[in-house]
Amino acid sequence: MQQRPEYMNPYSAPRPKQRVFNAGQFTKGDFWTVLAYLVFFVGGAAGLIGLIPGYMGAFSTQEQALFGINLILYVTFFILAMIQCGPQFFESFKTMRYHPWAKWLMLPGGWFLTIMANGIIAALTGQAATSENQAALESMAGTVPLPVMLVVTALFGPFVEEYLFRHLLIGKLSRKLNVWLCTLISTVLFASIHFIGAGIGSWLEVVPYFMLGVMMGVAYILSGKSLAYSYMLHVINNAVALLVVYLIYPLLPAGA
Repeated sequence: MQQRPEYMNPYSAPRPKQRVFNAGQFTKGDFWTVLAYLVFFVGGAAGLIGLIPGYMGAFSTQEQALFGINLILYVTFFILAMIQCGPQFFESFKTMRYHPWAKWLMLPGGWFLTIMANGIIAALTGQAATSENQAALESMAGTVPLPVMLVVTALFGPFVEEYLFRHLLIGKLSRKLNVWLCTLISTVLFASIHFIGAGIGSWLEVVPYFMLGVMMGVAYILSGKSLAYSYMLHVINNAVALLVVYLIYPLLPAGA
């Protein structure tokens, strides 16, 4: 019996290699978007919105007024970021063509791994790894509707942060520096940005954000620098955190 040529055997065909998506070079649009982010988020210029006559009085609580500022900022920066990287973002969804089962499973799996890591650290130290950022989220839960909070915190916010910390600081900066050095820079800055204004009460407060930054940075690289993939991971993390605060916390006994 004559053997089929190897080129005709479907099982002998090599698997397609992971595609690496091109983040491109830094542009003037990137520069002005980052500068605006630093001015409003890091420099505190966002507080000027609260000084607009009648703004604070338009809300029934201070938490709603503060959320309104976040809403304005994140919608604005979502649009700016989408203008800068929209084509690359939608193109990078094609990463799911490569090893799709592994990637789909790692979307919830990556989140679960960070929860496990945080739990292990908390068990070893005897302290829970929480932060002022988490406390602020819990305080808003009683005044801001869940659907609105999901749009801002689980859709707009992650896109802005993935554009800045993965697309720019890893995807584009790695054209000049080692990609793992870029990942370290990205992770440190990502963790630090969540404590601007509030400060760090304990190093343990940084742990959840550091672990999340590591997980999304590594996922970004292994997925071929896919902005879409790291964004989906970020969305799942924030969405689960919100659902826990809004749906689970109210069911717990007071003081638990």
